[in-house]
Amino acid sequence: MPISFTHIINPFVCAPDTEHGIASRITHASLKTAIEAARHTEIEVEVRAVILPGDEAAIQFPAQFGGHLQRTVQDVTTLHPKRLLPLIADILAIGAASASNSHLVYTNMDIALQPDFYIQLHSLIETRFDRDTPFIVYRRNIPGHYTDIEELPMMIAEPGEVAYGFDCFVFPQAYVSQLDLGQCCIGAAHFDYLMFMALDAASGFRIQRVNDIPLTFHIGNDISWSGQIDYIEHNLTESMAAIQRMRQRYAVPKTSQFDRLELNHFRPNARIDSLILRKLKRLPRIAQLTVSIKRWMGRSH
Repeated sequence: MPISFTHIINPFVCAPDTEHGIASRITHASLKTAIEAARHTEIEVEVRAVILPGDEAAIQFPAQFGGHLQRTVQDVTTLHPKRLLPLIADILAIGAASASNSHLVYTNMDIALQPDFYIQLHSLIETRFDRDTPFIVYRRNIPGHYTDIEELPMMIAEPGEVAYGFDCFVFPQAYVSQLDLGQCCIGAAHFDYLMFMALDAASGFRIQRVNDIPLTFHIGNDISWSGQIDYIEHNLTESMAAIQRMRQRYAVPKTSQFDRLELNHFRPNARIDSLILRKLKRLPRIAQLTVSIKRWMGRSH
């Protein structure tokens, strides 16, 4: 099968003048530009929008309806404040169910693409990695003053700054059924780190990172999500359980990225002192104060 891509996204209805509304418009516009460039080089790409019932209006060209989600994290457990956040495992399974291309791409809805995005992915698979190697692409954060799709050429030209988070995944479609992502939801910390580790395990511990090619960008660097303590705790608990299951299933090499992320990210977050700190963040105004301090420090996490 030729290298081809099914790009899975999760759009949702929101006010057009909000941060998410602006980001979604720009993301859809960048998808259109990138797909046009890919088709000129005969690379097959489709974009599948996996949505909650009622969010049909959020699907914009070139995305096509990719299936309805049947639940959110609120159907798994009660979290506050109430947000109907989908489970990442559900998004991938539904998006992949009708896909016929060799590779899946998953990006968050606030991640926009450079015009040569799919062309470069194709080249990376052919010349740097191989067809069975999953990888993530680090985004560039560009200035936050952009709000209009007419400004897309200027956004594309921005050099930006590399942001070391996991928000763009590229992997063979066959891996979806092998991923243990627990009941982690998107929109909160930890699900992306667990997905990285699950792909590492499914591929025989070969996952790679791309940070030397500007392929995606994000407007600004707001971290308001870091104040949603209930969702962070839920994803951490689900991640730790999934990691234990994967350790029973796979012989994890000490030199693997799986092992390093468990040691340097998940175990520190699961320590008692981290738990106490998160409990303090539940006090009135403390969570928002923490977010404000991180913004002032220029932190991305």
